[in-house]
Amino acid sequence: MPRYIIKDGKKKKVAEYDTSLMLTLRDVLPNDADLAKKFLVKSKDAPKGKIRDLYGTQDNSALVRKMFVSLLKVILTEIAMGYGQFIVPTTGNSYPSIYMGWLDEGVTKSKRKQNRLSHFDLMQTDYKVPYVKYSLGSRTNRQHLNIYLNKKLYAHLIERANSGQPFSKAPRDIDYFLPYLYEEFSYIKEDKIRPLMLHCFSRLQWHLRRGEEVRIIDGDGEIRFFRPLGKIHDEVMTQVMRTRLTRERNKKNESIS
Repeated sequence: MPRYIIKDGKKKKVAEYDTSLMLTLRDVLPNDADLAKKFLVKSKDAPKGKIRDLYGTQDNSALVRKMFVSLLKVILTEIAMGYGQFIVPTTGNSYPSIYMGWLDEGVTKSKRKQNRLSHFDLMQTDYKVPYVKYSLGSRTNRQHLNIYLNKKLYAHLIERANSGQPFSKAPRDIDYFLPYLYEEFSYIKEDKIRPLMLHCFSRLQWHLRRGEEVRIIDGDGEIRFFRPLGKIHDEVMTQVMRTRLTRERNKKNESIS
């Protein structure tokens, strides 16, 4: 069901569905001192001090999450600007990906009636609306997830769509984007950053394959990986949440016994 807030005495819709059912990035990448110690190794030219302090995070696990979000936003910028798709790194051969797809025709018609597509030049887009998607890979028949972009990323998408230029499907792997991260986090050894980011994408893929949705919030706004289930969304995701909590409770009980 849609979620609303009361602002200036008026009801304002803030989400099409219950975002409280989603995992946060901290759920996907929980605090892990051993992981941080293994991969957050300072480079030779790094100044003295704790590495977390160099990048303004509360702890090293928060720094790991900050690095992953930075890489994810670089990837989504590339896709929103129409330059290619991202092949999500995995240990298998299912080849999940993040790519530019299209809103379903029915959803597009509904949004047009509600005048919610006024920022698109539909003549240029052939009356189709681009939307970033996450494919779980070739080894599953599960529906692709939608990726809700923050305002900055969405502005890139709108500009590309209205230019009339197509969105490229050129494949990009993680090594194409890592130099951006090497530059931003130059006080961390480069040979440690790559395996750390592989781990982060592995954890994201693990949760999404199990039916979860993920919500990422930072200073630029919000990015959501969600399932386009329409009216049954909250019902389905409530069941997913209950299954997760049951699994966690059973695991806790096993460890106690």
